[in-house]
Amino acid sequence: MSSSILLELTRRYLEPHRHYHTLEHIAHMLEGAALAARSEGHALADEQIMAVWFHDAVYDPRALDNEEKSAALAVAMLRAEGREEAFISRVERIVLDTKQHVPSIPLSHAVIDADLQTLALPWEGYLKIGALIRREYAFVDDAQWRQGRARFFSQWLQRERIYHTPWGLQLESQARSNLARTVAGEA
Repeated sequence: MSSSILLELTRRYLEPHRHYHTLEHIAHMLEGAALAARSEGHALADEQIMAVWFHDAVYDPRALDNEEKSAALAVAMLRAEGREEAFISRVERIVLDTKQHVPSIPLSHAVIDADLQTLALPWEGYLKIGALIRREYAFVDDAQWRQGRARFFSQWLQRERIYHTPWGLQLESQARSNLARTVAGEA
């Protein structure tokens, strides 16, 4: 990654409206993605590293197209850096897959699992992350916030599985417990 891309992404992750989607989130994701990739028998690929960095580069809690804008930013910046089109296309695909957290290519597995690892934190840690995300959505009133989270997490509980790598599958039970408690109104 060039210094100009690194500086631009760092600037974005330091934006004042971010409380969870910060450089710390990126660091945790890089750690988790490396573990997830290793559990699949390979090292984290350069495309996966780039996708982690770019996946929340554009973050406006009021918008519904953050991932699309983040993917477009990745394409533009990586083209300007002279990266190969196939590489750029894979990064773009992984970033777009983080929107619904459904992998369309195998390279997305580790990145998606890393993005969702906080769902499986011990309850107190899960609550702390929830509070940081709540700060990003301060414009939403409490009743709407609780209803929206319950609806969103109910959909997650209906999935056959949340995680896609052997590492991620170890997180499944705790994540489902946390989500069920959230849907039940405990968070």
